[in-house]
Amino acid sequence: MRTHSARWPWLLLIPAASGLNPLLLLVTTTSALNLGALFRSAKPNHDEMRGLGSLTTKGVCAHRWATSHDDARAVLASVSSAFDDLKRHHHDALVPELAPPAAGTELRVPKGGFHCYAAGTTRAMRWLYAADHETLDLFRPLAAKFLPAMEASVYSGGWEPADGPSVQLSAASFISIVGAHAGITDDIARWHEDWGPCSDHEAFSVLLPLRDTARAPDAYKLEYKTWDALADTKVYDYALGDAIVVDGRAPHRTAPFSAQTLAKCDGERVLVCLNYASTAPAARPAQVQVMESQTPHFYELPA
Repeated sequence: MRTHSARWPWLLLIPAASGLNPLLLLVTTTSALNLGALFRSAKPNHDEMRGLGSLTTKGVCAHRWATSHDDARAVLASVSSAFDDLKRHHHDALVPELAPPAAGTELRVPKGGFHCYAAGTTRAMRWLYAADHETLDLFRPLAAKFLPAMEASVYSGGWEPADGPSVQLSAASFISIVGAHAGITDDIARWHEDWGPCSDHEAFSVLLPLRDTARAPDAYKLEYKTWDALADTKVYDYALGDAIVVDGRAPHRTAPFSAQTLAKCDGERVLVCLNYASTAPAARPAQVQVMESQTPHFYELPA
């Protein structure tokens, strides 16, 4: 019988005859332990969300992925350069107060290409999705930093492949506001689930700011609900070097903010969004449905 000890070595500590459920022990233990070393948390913000078990049991976790702002900027350098090129060469396509280009228009820059869409979840934003494999590769060094929590969640949902990864990067995008003079009002900040047709533990999104948020922190907030308290609305504060990981079935939305708040960062607000999919074959039809609705011209899913 194949064991799980290669991926989860601490399960070797559970005697076979103990009657304990290793998966339950994994989730409850990682929920309770301080895993600051693993997640490199440099601040107490959202401590209750930091740990492998939070994504598995709550549908949301926070991850301090960089040790400093300089570290974050170094990892984001290629991605940030690509966005600057988009602004330089295709500025009007990024301005939400102008008519958007035709859905799926490809905007080429020196380091790749991006398909541009008017955001379906919040009308005052643009989605700029990596349009090919080479452009998606720009995001892979960053994307690799978020896999442990997703692997634990997929495992808790019953999927562990005999070989190969259990989760893979499927798409990457900028969620941007550029040159805007209006904020995000409550009526256009729509509650949504990124991968609604999927089941729990089958797909995920990572959201993080491309720039330092200190100039306009009130423009960089996410409202979300956890599976254990769906009646309660909680708020995550974006920060450079920190990210929020959201199960595809966890409700969230952009927290509304005013035009005056947006003006503090010169009318520009940019997030990086990374989409991941479980490699479980049973999840594929729903994953394809979501990707076709969001970025139909290019995405990567397991065969």
